[in-house]
Amino acid sequence: MKVFITGSTGFVGRHVMAEVHASGHDILASTLEDEKNENNPSNIHWLYGDLADLESLEPAIISFNPDVIIHLAWQGIPDYSASISRVNLNNSIDLFDFIINNTSCRKILVSGSCWEYGKKQGACKESDPVNIDSYFTWAKHSLNQYFSIKCAEKDVAFNWFRIFYVYGPGQREGSLIPTLIKSISTQELPRINTPLYKNDFVYVENVAKAFAKAVDINLPSGVYNLGSGYATSIYDICRIVEKNLLNSETISKQVFDTGHRAETVNFWADMTKTIKALNVLGITPLKEGIESYIRSRKIAVSA
Repeated sequence: MKVFITGSTGFVGRHVMAEVHASGHDILASTLEDEKNENNPSNIHWLYGDLADLESLEPAIISFNPDVIIHLAWQGIPDYSASISRVNLNNSIDLFDFIINNTSCRKILVSGSCWEYGKKQGACKESDPVNIDSYFTWAKHSLNQYFSIKCAEKDVAFNWFRIFYVYGPGQREGSLIPTLIKSISTQELPRINTPLYKNDFVYVENVAKAFAKAVDINLPSGVYNLGSGYATSIYDICRIVEKNLLNSETISKQVFDTGHRAETVNFWADMTKTIKALNVLGITPLKEGIESYIRSRKIAVSA
């Protein structure tokens, strides 16, 4: 099968591409970076360029003629401003319209966000109403609506994956878990204002496997959550990291003592629909995932 992956060199994209590649599919990978090298696998074809300059990419896309698109590209993160959100929305719509009108693509898989729910408490179900409270969530939800209408009109399968707090190798250094690892490895106190906030943290390989599985099966069109199914506090994540690196909880206790006590965030993904539809065999436990991530970073702990 021919699979076109946008955002293929991003945090999630690299893992998704590895899983799709392992399944033996032919891949066209778009990127802003030059990833070509002499050891490049024969079934990965690089498409170097900016989606904002779609015209320059069109001949290669037509020549490849994808069966499936995995759309992960979203430029500018962590800039969630109106201007960046609007650019990403327009680029995504233009790309989609071109592909639908000029290729044989019959399936679209897109990365959404748990922020679309706008919830601070409780389980998030795909049937819950969205709560648009930022330009980023407005752009994501608008894209979902547009794709839903257009795919139904063109008889194209469309799956929208609402990804929760994904972590793992390749994650942006300013994110929570890399920040905790960096601080604790040098025995410094990380600046955490809300240690009791709880979010749903999901290992990036689990997300990648879900996308790869969706390529291979006839997944009914619709929204699917990609999370772990439970919420964990920042304090408990800090404890896992410190226990792994220093076999201690001294820094974690300081984080707890200096942070705000009020718990105002505690939400997680209801994974019932996703597990049933994708037949997910297992979700990496947080402790195991963090330990694997730390090993991949080859951290040297300060004395």
